[in-house]
Amino acid sequence: MMQQIPADANEVIGQLSMQVGQLSKELAILKSQLSAAMKLIPADVLEAMNKEENDGRD
Repeated sequence: MMQQIPADANEVIGQLSMQVGQLSKELAILKSQLSAAMKLIPADVLEAMNKEENDGRD
């Protein structure tokens, strides 16, 4: 969601800092969720996915 950005440079910096902090938190949550999800995928499925990716790079 886009917020109204104030004209004062210090306020802009403050708001951007808050947004970066929020994005960092959200990224950490997503990384944690992805890590947990990857643990649920059987190893043989992951190996097959990696093989497909590597075959496509040749």
